Amino acid sequence: MANSANDTRSPALNKHKFASLLLQHGFTPKTYDFDSTMLGFQHDIFNALIHNDPVFSEQSFIREEPDCPDALLRCELVTQSDDLSAAVQHFHARWFEELRYSKSVLELLNLEMHEDAASIRVLTISKANAMTFVFNIQRGA
Repeated sequence: MANSANDTRSPALNKHKFASLLLQHGFTPKTYDFDSTMLGFQHDIFNALIHNDPVFSEQSFIREEPDCPDALLRCELVTQSDDLSAAVQHFHARWFEELRYSKSVLELLNLEMHEDAASIRVLTISKANAMTFVFNIQRGA
């Protein structure tokens, strides 16, 4: 899996609030159109991870949370199998191939694995755009 200099996966990152990192980089509801960015990412996530996807079921869904700057989009992904590790690997592959900003200034991915679910918190910031996500992955079949 590709790993860039500004891509970090560490439990220590849980101490950082994504909302404060957005603010530090100048992204606030008054200075940035989060609604348009959420709409664009919903479309991209649906096409990359839900619609006709071999790993995630169409029972999966995406929800906007405009009042939650630490997770502006919450994605509930349901696997079509019981292989949670493979689903997380598939998510990462899709993220790095199709969803991430190509020239990010800051990108953080925090993974928490549990027996029947995984949660991936994501912050991505480019020069002109920013977004925060929570991707919850649940075992399906």
